Amino acid sequence: MKNINKSLKLVALAALIGFIGAPAALANFETLGHQVTVTVPEVLTITADTSAFTLTFADNVSGSETDTKTVVYTVESNDMGQADGTAAINANLDNLYENVDMKAQVGTYTKISGNTELAAANAGYVTIGTTNVAIANKDNTDVGTDGKLLNGTLPVTYKAVATADLSTGSQIHFLFVTLTTR
Repeated sequence: MKNINKSLKLVALAALIGFIGAPAALANFETLGHQVTVTVPEVLTITADTSAFTLTFADNVSGSETDTKTVVYTVESNDMGQADGTAAINANLDNLYENVDMKAQVGTYTKISGNTELAAANAGYVTIGTTNVAIANKDNTDVGTDGKLLNGTLPVTYKAVATADLSTGSQIHFLFVTLTTR
């Protein structure tokens, strides 16, 4: 009887180990989950092919115009949130020139990539003063997109016009060109 009891205990123990050990034997891996966040930084850049330029008058009489200088701006943004037709590039001067108007004319935007573009805010030349004036607007957002991706180049031609007869000399001021997303 001792042998039968011992045998039954061994069978019961083997059965118990079988039931407990079977799931462990079938599970040959363990999975751990992670929450993963991918963050994209805001991109907002405007660069120019020149940092300074000179505009020169051929004479000094009122109504005279300088030569022109075309500056090519490279613009990139991944958050152009404004609507089409809204200002995207503004320009202003730190101070006005004495008896001289600074003027800008936007050329044709060249798209490198993205889902929106820029276009001239005004036809022809626009006068730049000490407060922001829109020279280019967001334009041509691809249908069915959010229109937030801008990447391309935009030429802007500058000239100065004498508003009175001018005395000899040079006037130096800063021209600020701003790419805005709102």
